[in-house]
Amino acid sequence: MKTLTLALMLFTSHCFAQVTLTSANNPAPGDADRYVECDTAGITEGNSGANQNWNFQNIVRQDSTVVNFVASGSTPYAASFPNSNVASSNDDTTFSYLTTSQNGILVNGYGGPDLLIPYSNPQSFLEYPFSFNSSFNDQFSATYTAFGSETFRKGTTTVLGDAWGTISLPNGTFTNALRVKYVISTKDSSFSGVPVVVSTIITSYNWFVPGRKFPIFEVIYTSIILNGVSFGGSKVVSYSPNSTTIGIHSISSETPVGFVLNQNYPNPFNPATKIRFAIPSSGNVKLTVFNELGQTVAQLVDGFLNNGSYEVDWNAGSFSSGVYYYKLESGEFVETKKMILNK
Repeated sequence: MKTLTLALMLFTSHCFAQVTLTSANNPAPGDADRYVECDTAGITEGNSGANQNWNFQNIVRQDSTVVNFVASGSTPYAASFPNSNVASSNDDTTFSYLTTSQNGILVNGYGGPDLLIPYSNPQSFLEYPFSFNSSFNDQFSATYTAFGSETFRKGTTTVLGDAWGTISLPNGTFTNALRVKYVISTKDSSFSGVPVVVSTIITSYNWFVPGRKFPIFEVIYTSIILNGVSFGGSKVVSYSPNSTTIGIHSISSETPVGFVLNQNYPNPFNPATKIRFAIPSSGNVKLTVFNELGQTVAQLVDGFLNNGSYEVDWNAGSFSSGVYYYKLESGEFVETKKMILNK
């Protein structure tokens, strides 16, 4: 389900600072979104509107899943989705195909060993810039073969920035969270001796927080209707405590032989610098900047990353000249280096 909802982002002021989703929220090859499905009992999406407070600190965590984002051309079904530049999968078998741009995210369809659904009219999934009270509607369609029968898909998407406020989760409290509501209605029609019409309605609530690419929390409702008769439904609650930090650039997906933390460049710098690092195995990664007093001044990375090499930008325009330290942590690995801000 996460792959569909994207599969397809801390935090101190109690005053509203407009949260706006932009192309910085686009998934890129090398990104990973690790989420945990939770017990749904007693969990609802709460109210819409401004200055809301949502408390999910006591959610009960269950199964964990990782959605990986790769270059679409590296997947086995890329030829059916020539306009895609990114694909996502939680099993390396079935993929969602996306086009990301400065204007938004399009869903071009889905591909797997048993089913290909290339959209003739892509689905608009996000349009930028997007903030509280932003909204758009879209229609999408496809013709594909399922179980030997030609199937016609028509769908509509309605997206609304329906709330903002403070969300409390097991890993902390996040102010200025933006909630985005999706209603995706899909009708698949086929005829194999008898007409078969399957209607699916997915209503999801997705909380984005400043500095993170992907939703940090989701409540998703699904209902299915078969030939006009209710065929069941489901509710999913997912929690992403380590959603990818905005500003991390994957520069290589090749597995390095070990951990590497490079010297920042340029150094000395004013006011921006780049930090490169490599991790040999997937896992939770932190890259933290400290001042000479040992106080944290910036959290550049705090989330799950796949093995590979990465580059992070740090703009110290609001900081005074001096010596700063940056520390990379992943598993048992810890390394710290010094850099100089010279204004």
